[in-house]
Amino acid sequence: MPTIDTRELIIDVARRLFAQQGIENTTIGDVATASNRSRRTIYTYFKSKEELLEASIESEMKKISAAMMKVASEKITPDKKLIKLIFVRLRITRSIVRRNSGLHTEYFGNMWIVEHIRRTFDRQEIALFRSIIADGQQQGIFNVESPDLTARFLHFCINGLEVPFIKGVINKHKDEEFVKNFSEKLILSALGAIHN
Repeated sequence: MPTIDTRELIIDVARRLFAQQGIENTTIGDVATASNRSRRTIYTYFKSKEELLEASIESEMKKISAAMMKVASEKITPDKKLIKLIFVRLRITRSIVRRNSGLHTEYFGNMWIVEHIRRTFDRQEIALFRSIIADGQQQGIFNVESPDLTARFLHFCINGLEVPFIKGVINKHKDEEFVKNFSEKLILSALGAIHN
């Protein structure tokens, strides 16, 4: 029976080849050669190059989720957790985009794959925000009418910040620490938190 390690190796090799050569120029044969596996082994895990592409995008999204879950498990107050979570998410997204910069146009050509995978990520992120906001409300740190609506709104705001954050447009004339402090005050004020 195939091992998880082989599947992960194939995904990692495929992601690197997609980034170096482009999606259209990468074949299953290329992935097999670069991973030192047979084409048959590749097809044991993936029916097509599109399925392999989907797995590589999903793998990148899991890295963001894992980093966010690590922050969510920290023993810090909800206000600090929420801000840290947002900036960890933005920084890791920026790192992934830069590492895969050659794929930007081709990923958008395969937007249905990205959107399909992103829906699951979005639901998880909203649930995480909702949980932290509700916890903060119970502790008297946040004062919001609806943790659910607030979590959704925050999620969509963060999505809107992704591209400007990655391109450095937000902090064009300021360092990242200034932007983080400014964002912290703005977000916590919106949540009815008293910021020291």
